[in-house]
Amino acid sequence: MRSARLLALTLFGGCVYFNAMYDANREFDAALASLQEQSEVTARIQFDSVIAKTARVIEDHPGSKYADDAALLKTRAELHTGMWESAVETSLQAEALAGSQKSRAAAVGLRGVALRELGSYREADSLLSVGLSGKVAADDEALFLFQRGLARQELGLSDQATLDLEAAASSVELSPEGSLSLTIALRDIGEYGRSAEVSARLLATANPNPRSPLYLHVDSLGVLAPSTVDSMAAALLTAAAVPATRRAAFHLISGRARLSQGLEQAALVSFDAAVEEASSSQGASDAAYYATELRLRDATRPEDVTALLGSYPVARRSGEREMRERVSRWESASAEFEGLIAAYESRGASAAESMLRAAEVARIDLEALALARGSYLLYLDLVPDSRWAAKAIYGALSVSGHPPDPAWVNDRGLVTDDELRSLLGTLPADDPYRLAFAQAEDRGMMADSMYVLAEADLMRRLTEIRMLFDPTAADTVPDVDEPPVEPDEDEVQN
Repeated sequence: MRSARLLALTLFGGCVYFNAMYDANREFDAALASLQEQSEVTARIQFDSVIAKTARVIEDHPGSKYADDAALLKTRAELHTGMWESAVETSLQAEALAGSQKSRAAAVGLRGVALRELGSYREADSLLSVGLSGKVAADDEALFLFQRGLARQELGLSDQATLDLEAAASSVELSPEGSLSLTIALRDIGEYGRSAEVSARLLATANPNPRSPLYLHVDSLGVLAPSTVDSMAAALLTAAAVPATRRAAFHLISGRARLSQGLEQAALVSFDAAVEEASSSQGASDAAYYATELRLRDATRPEDVTALLGSYPVARRSGEREMRERVSRWESASAEFEGLIAAYESRGASAAESMLRAAEVARIDLEALALARGSYLLYLDLVPDSRWAAKAIYGALSVSGHPPDPAWVNDRGLVTDDELRSLLGTLPADDPYRLAFAQAEDRGMMADSMYVLAEADLMRRLTEIRMLFDPTAADTVPDVDEPPVEPDEDEVQN
């Protein structure tokens, strides 16, 4: 009778942990299904339930034939929930409880996964290699290959990492994150064509966000292999039914790759196409930024700045803060430059100093060096005997080699530079701008004060000119005691 009672209790206990494992396995499968449906909150709840149920089996029945399975399942659930330290501990239990070499190898490999997430790449590499040597299930083999590839990528073993990642990809379909790791590894070992192939598959369905890791990777690839990336973008653009926002992003990729090849005009075609496709998209905003930067750099006459005024609202929506701030500076400077040119055109030589200020705006704020060169030279043609002539000469020499449109200003290059230097030599030795560039021992005690006063007088003169158009301009007159920025001697080519 006693034996029968013990047998019944044993069978009952076995039924309990069998049912617990059955429920835990069903819950685990349901959690994986929730992940596929992108129901992450539901999946987390289900994985937590798996962890609780398997923990009871391990704690209450450590000697049962289900204990090793429970420990492995608990480790997997902990990995899915990001409980890396707990997964390490549970995998050690799973290894100790393992009833077969296959289970032991799986436990070791899963520990390698957790340690890679914790940043222990060398130990993870070793453990994942042990796991792969144990003839684990196909899914585990693909997981361990992929994780070892990531670990080896972090260790700088790009060629070995690529072999692992490609082997994993041939076993199962990699996630977008896994494919991105693969294409980066291919890029790192110089397999640019294969990297572009994987990138193209991702770009075809990815959110067209220029700030995303995928697009940043493609941008880097475009620097290393610009013609390959340009061809990749062209192929993506020929696909059927590509949404406008994605087409804009592909044109942006093409434009950036063409810039890396030095094909500025072709790049402008791509950037303009991005804006035409979807002007409100992030791809179009970035494209408008790069197009504006190119056109400012290549501007050779004032009309080129006027033509850009419509580009700023699009470029100002860029997702990059630094780009937005730079666009705002360009827009403000363009408006000021246009106003200064208008002042000169309406008043002629009586508003000559507006050209001197326009030159500084073009050189410093717009980085339009040909416009700056032309404005400095035009000012010197208008008032060669001006008290600010030396300032204009130094400015013109600082942007030598950037000729303006000859229909606007005549610039004979080196001949003009020689004439400017000769003119500089005729100016008084105590000219405040000449003194600003003199050796410290030759400048004298009053040099700085003279420079500050000359700059303040120039600002007052510019205010007088602006007041012809805007009576409130007097409010912007600077304090004489507040010195303006001194000229940058390194930029002047004497």
